[in-house]
Amino acid sequence: MITNRCNLSCSYCVLENSSAQKKLELSLEEKKEMISHLYHKMKFRRLTLSGGEVSIIGKKPPRDFIELLNYIRQFRSDSPQENLEIEIYTNGIYINNEVVQAMSGVVDMVAMTIDSKSSNILNEIGRKYKGIEDYYSHIVHLSKNLTDNNIIFKLHSVISQKNHLTLPQEVKQIVENITNYNGKISCWKFFQYMSYDSPEKDNIHAISSDNFEMFTKKTRDILNGYNIKLHFKTNQEMNASLFNILSYGNAQYMRSSDTWSTSQRTKDLRTYNSMEELFANHDINEKLFREFHEIIR
Repeated sequence: MITNRCNLSCSYCVLENSSAQKKLELSLEEKKEMISHLYHKMKFRRLTLSGGEVSIIGKKPPRDFIELLNYIRQFRSDSPQENLEIEIYTNGIYINNEVVQAMSGVVDMVAMTIDSKSSNILNEIGRKYKGIEDYYSHIVHLSKNLTDNNIIFKLHSVISQKNHLTLPQEVKQIVENITNYNGKISCWKFFQYMSYDSPEKDNIHAISSDNFEMFTKKTRDILNGYNIKLHFKTNQEMNASLFNILSYGNAQYMRSSDTWSTSQRTKDLRTYNSMEELFANHDINEKLFREFHEIIR
């Protein structure tokens, strides 16, 4: 999570974005140092860059983001054992032709969020930006640009009270809109809304496991035959797989007894010389960590 800053205000999101927390964010040079440390010392070979919104680091977006992408290029290799795979989560607002060109050859996959094709639902959620009149159409257009540059395009959707009944009726048209625009969806991940121990947010967005299961069945049936890899991520899986490297360098993880508000923190990851040292100093479930995060070649 390279920044806590975001240019959207989605109502289901939680960000540690107070002024004090923003001041803790690693500088651009420290971000580079972190990536180098993860690669060389801790032997990471895959990173997902997320936020906040990844493209708005620095004072003149997306300049610093492009510089970070250019820095990462050195960790790319034809050797699978040496190559650093990169996935990016972005809302796409600042992803223009210049950014896509900087991504080319550096970024393997870009994930963008479509929770609905309905402007009313998107506006209710908070996926609106003053410079983008139609968020849904913006993502559809970006899909072609990414596909044309050999960057795998992935969709994310957060499933909540707002869309668990309507989105199954929209997914086929979303796929066809993107396909007709010469974009290609390779993967689509659906997240069950995750509680952040905030009753106010939960009352608006939380859905039961039964409702998420019904959503899963309907959506899987409708998208059957479209050659899209589907992943329906439950709350249980999200908690078990949680390992967020936060914008100030510490990692967040959960034990089986934790909720979001009691989730644990490591020290700055640059202070550990190996994953073995990290596991030895924290009660991270190594088996689960490897199950969810280890690359199997």
